[in-house]
Amino acid sequence: MLPGERIVLAFLELMQPSLQECAASLHAEGVRALRVVPVFLGAGGHLKNDLPKLVATIRGNYADLEITVEPPIGEQPEVIAAIARAIAG
Repeated sequence: MLPGERIVLAFLELMQPSLQECAASLHAEGVRALRVVPVFLGAGGHLKNDLPKLVATIRGNYADLEITVEPPIGEQPEVIAAIARAIAG
C-alpha cells in the first residue's frame, strides 16, 4: 500500500457496511478514488451483474469519484499459485 491508502471492507448483500455506504463515507472524508477488489474466487453472477450496477449507481451519485474495479481476487495469479501450493500440500 502507498502512504495514505487504507483497506476498507464492504459487502454486496446481507452484511454491513454495503459498498454504497462505504463509498458515501469515504467520499465525505474527501476520498476521490476507490479501488474495488472483489474477494470472490471467480466472476459469477454477483460480479457480472450486481457489482457493475452498484458501481454505476455510486458513479452517478459522486461524479468526482474515480472507481476502479479489479478482477476477483481468486483470478489473480498469486492467489491461484497459493491455492495450488495448498492443494499440493
